[in-house]
Amino acid sequence: MKVLYLIKQEPAETVKKFMEEHKKANDVAIVDIRENKDYDRIVDLIASSDKVISW
Repeated sequence: MKVLYLIKQEPAETVKKFMEEHKKANDVAIVDIRENKDYDRIVDLIASSDKVISW
C-alpha cells in the first residue's frame, strides 16, 4: 500500500511512531508542505497514493 503523509507542522512523537510502523509494511512518502511548494508533485503523489494522511 502506498501511504502519503502531508506534514504541516512538526509531528509529535506519537505521529512519528505511526510513520515508523507504516514504513515497516508499506511504501511511505512524507512531504513537509511548509518547505515543499512543488504542488504538481504533491498532487501526483496524492493521486497515486492509496492512503493520504495529513498532520
